[in-house]
Amino acid sequence: MNKRITFFIGLFFAGLTTMAQDTLVFQSPVSYSFIKNKINVIGNNETLEPFYTRLNELREGAHGVVSILHIGDSHIQADYLTGMTRALLQKAFGNAGLGLIFPGRVARTNESPSIYSTLTGTWESNRTTYSQHGSSIGIGGNAIKTEKAGSVINIRAISASDAFNRMTLFFQKDFTSFNIMVKDSSNQLLAYAGSFTEEETNISKLILPYPVKQVQLETVKTLPTQNQFTLAGVSLENSRPGIRYNITGVNGAKYKHYVASTELLNQTTALSPDLIILSMGVNEAADHPNMDKLFGSQVNTLIAELRKRNPDAIILLTTPMDFYKKRTRRNPGVQIIKNKILESAAQNKLPYWDLHEIAGGNHAADKWKKEDLLQSDGIHYTRKGYELQGYLLYEAIIKGYNKHVLDRYSKTH
Repeated sequence: MNKRITFFIGLFFAGLTTMAQDTLVFQSPVSYSFIKNKINVIGNNETLEPFYTRLNELREGAHGVVSILHIGDSHIQADYLTGMTRALLQKAFGNAGLGLIFPGRVARTNESPSIYSTLTGTWESNRTTYSQHGSSIGIGGNAIKTEKAGSVINIRAISASDAFNRMTLFFQKDFTSFNIMVKDSSNQLLAYAGSFTEEETNISKLILPYPVKQVQLETVKTLPTQNQFTLAGVSLENSRPGIRYNITGVNGAKYKHYVASTELLNQTTALSPDLIILSMGVNEAADHPNMDKLFGSQVNTLIAELRKRNPDAIILLTTPMDFYKKRTRRNPGVQIIKNKILESAAQNKLPYWDLHEIAGGNHAADKWKKEDLLQSDGIHYTRKGYELQGYLLYEAIIKGYNKHVLDRYSKTH
């Protein structure tokens, strides 16, 4: 974990204590007048009761993993927002591993600051926002491919607390796929993944003999038909109970891209999500005034496809914050997209988190920019801005969790 996030978490938890009823008391380290903390809650919160029950079981010492899958665009791919929420939830409920990551640096795109990746050999990359490839790209929303045996991907977890002894590989498994040797930093063989096993399609689950912070994945040719290896994502896991916070974010992604990503949707089941968070709408709003008239149906379709594959998961919708069009111009498309998302939440009886309103509503971009929370492009936020959003999401979840615990306590006493 980098020093900046560690510093923020230290501040966040300086005032955290546990009450007799397992509620969590927390204190925000930063106060901005435009942040509406009083309304920072999950709407339709009662739909999250099963999720809060699972969290409470972790607090009471239960074993097992509560899995969160956060799907989104470039704001999620950066993993500053989600990285903060992950760290805070894992501090409160236990760390079951980083979960799903994509080695973005080796694909020449941004990756989570929680990992560092390098490669040897010749690789090409693609992502789900390219329509001609989108349906076949897996859970990471991006993919990297090599046609050379002996090519290597190195993946290192930055923090010792994120050491892992289990991995789930998402890759194309067929007669053309190379096998994979998994080695540690001293070149010791840890595991071997064949292109054909009795596991799920395009997925291999590996158990390592001991926890490590770093692995190298090396392609191995054992059959004449093997001529490529295509990786879509890696889940880094451990054997401890707690939160596993998976992210899949793609630069430029819209709801329609995920609707078309059949393989990605199919592979969500392997993560066994208890909660799926959808954070998109920025790229749709950026198209104003020529926004897609089918946006509302695209949101509803993605919800339906995720529910079909993950019937026990709860889906939480979030709204995009205010941002500029062409760096400085107002963008009325944000409000339109926000309203469409809230309509979908109501139609599908889903919980929602209205970040747009919580962060200051219309014209909040002016205030975020003044406080160095918004980048000069007027769309993306600074690291400090993303970490603030991540804290606000954590705060909203914990408010709902505390209410659940207090209601449960009052019924039993």
